[in-house]
Amino acid sequence: MKKLLFTLLLAAVATGASAQESAKTIKIRVLLSLNGASRVGMNTVKQMLAQYQKAYPSVDTAVWTRIAGYYNEKDLANLLVPIYERYFSEKDVDGMIAFYKSDAGKKMVEMMPHITAESQVAGKIWGEDIAAKIRKDIEGAMK
Repeated sequence: MKKLLFTLLLAAVATGASAQESAKTIKIRVLLSLNGASRVGMNTVKQMLAQYQKAYPSVDTAVWTRIAGYYNEKDLANLLVPIYERYFSEKDVDGMIAFYKSDAGKKMVEMMPHITAESQVAGKIWGEDIAAKIRKDIEGAMK
């Protein structure tokens, strides 16, 4: 059943893709679907848009709806495909697809938003600590 679903996904991606796309490119599109890279990018843009909405509460809802139409997952995937093509061979992509289809890969995709959020908080704390030490050293040197 899983093989059938994967084959159907691959066929759907291939059908929607340009006739000039190579097997590697089509596989990269499958990989992007499996690894969530496009979804992560979309979530980032949605968070950014939410921040703008908070900063500009008087802007009409219709404007925010129009702005939300400026971005979509397919356009982002189109930007990511050439990057993946440059850095990964078709064999690499096949291996990554196998990983992301595994239980460990699925868990990675599921947990990555949590890991990213917690890592950002940890990084912020780390950066603030370093900045405080730098300020202290600079202030000490200026006395």
